[in-house]
Amino acid sequence: MKKLNTIDLFAGAGGLSLGFVRTGCFNIIAAVEYDRYAAQTYAENHEGVDVLREDASKISFKEKIETKYGKVDIVIGGPPCQGFSNANRQKSNLISGNNQLVQHYVRAIEELDPIAFVLENVKTLESKKHFFFVDSSNIDEVNQLGIPTKKEKINLCGENETAAMIAGVFPYMADLDLYRIKKEGYSLLCTLLKFSRTRERAEKYFKDQEKRIDKLFKDWEHLHSAFWNEQWEHFFRDAKEILQRFGFEREEYSIYFDRLKTLVEVEQAIERLSELNENHIDFEIQVSDSRITVIADTFTVKDYLDCKFKALGYDCNKAILNAADFGVPQTRERFIRIGIKKEIANGKEVKLPSPILKENDYNTVRDAIEDLEELDASIDAEAPPIHALLKEGSKLAALLYDEDIICNHVATDTGEVAKKRFEALAQGENFHNLNKALKTTYSLPERTQNTIYLRLQYDEPSGTVMNVRKSMWIHPILNRALSIREAARLQSFPNSFVFHGSKNSQYQQVGNAVPPLLGQAIAECLLEQLEIKSASSLANDLGVATTSTHMEREDDHIA
Repeated sequence: MKKLNTIDLFAGAGGLSLGFVRTGCFNIIAAVEYDRYAAQTYAENHEGVDVLREDASKISFKEKIETKYGKVDIVIGGPPCQGFSNANRQKSNLISGNNQLVQHYVRAIEELDPIAFVLENVKTLESKKHFFFVDSSNIDEVNQLGIPTKKEKINLCGENETAAMIAGVFPYMADLDLYRIKKEGYSLLCTLLKFSRTRERAEKYFKDQEKRIDKLFKDWEHLHSAFWNEQWEHFFRDAKEILQRFGFEREEYSIYFDRLKTLVEVEQAIERLSELNENHIDFEIQVSDSRITVIADTFTVKDYLDCKFKALGYDCNKAILNAADFGVPQTRERFIRIGIKKEIANGKEVKLPSPILKENDYNTVRDAIEDLEELDASIDAEAPPIHALLKEGSKLAALLYDEDIICNHVATDTGEVAKKRFEALAQGENFHNLNKALKTTYSLPERTQNTIYLRLQYDEPSGTVMNVRKSMWIHPILNRALSIREAARLQSFPNSFVFHGSKNSQYQQVGNAVPPLLGQAIAECLLEQLEIKSASSLANDLGVATTSTHMEREDDHIA
């Protein structure tokens, strides 16, 4: 049987590709991944696949892929997508470059015209916070496709002093670039504010970053090339002395913080206004009760995808899938959309894969990693492989134990404070269960997420695996951080899949990946609808008897 020529966009380390390859019916001819370490990992684990380490927004898919490899049958991939929130005051950018990558995924579908595609993404992809701005580059398509638009209100500021400062720039909107602060200065001021929420944290940051802050003050007079009025000029120049007074003499913290906060908020507003101008977005400014708001036309990612794929001739279905339903030992919910050409779907409803396991039968952390318990984890990212035989274990462990060589059993090194925290926490507990004496290095411990310093529970699935090094996840019974290999097992990667790059990159690659078992379930479901027999059966692999690999998913269906 001729295999289906497939490309993987935004491929990461290659978890989705691995799931598709396991069916024996897909020939991955090319993968696009810009991150160099992820691209290396993909290439090392997918022999014969051409990995294009290029910016997907700049690729001509027709010329770069179809011309070289021939007709593409299937496109799979998960373009990054970041939602917008007015509440995120540290995020100055209105327009995420990641959000635009969703449009480039759709562009690939348009250029390559595959018979089917799979789009994987965050479970909130279709929420209202995921939207695009209407601008000069897309307004014609928005109108042509009949995509619904909505007026979106974006807060520029909400305090009297800040509002008064920003209002002064409105007569000079055409010259905003002239009044923007230098990028390096703006970045440092934002970071300084982030670390100044408490007096103690601010003092520590000034001490730790003395050289950077000294340079900031030396360059202060040159951070702005022009000011829109004398009021803002005096405010900005006086700010230097106020910041120095606290930084060098530790005096007047509240005055320092208020001045720094206003300074950053004004600069942030200028950055946002500039971004709207640069992207040719029409907007109006609304001033009321000391609050300044920008109003612009937007359209949701959901409406864009629905309208665009329909126009391209695809029947689609979509759902939130939980990886635990498909044998992955973690509760990881992801948005999945499957599209099949109308002439191939032939009037039949496109299906999503049915859960294979019931909740009581979910694979657990123990099923995934217990066999690694007696193996010493290294702290060296270049540690040599470990030879180990699986004496006994779960069906999942046997499935992932496709060779007796263990790579990437590498954990982050930890200091004395971290080790004391490890020792103090029982399974299922996290940072918030520590006593106050072990929280002193955190300036705002009450705002710490529940996933920080989480000791996993052996007999439950884990939560969503992200970068567990940053979260400081703890082994269920050992007083050490979770290793890269253990995190990979929780993502259902087999022993033979080896990660490459720096230690943090390997942790990040694991956290970003689509679990291969979830990918396999999606691939088998797609094949059934294309009337192609899969060489694999995930249900059989998991020891479950089933008669169907798809269902209506009435409960999970996304309207």
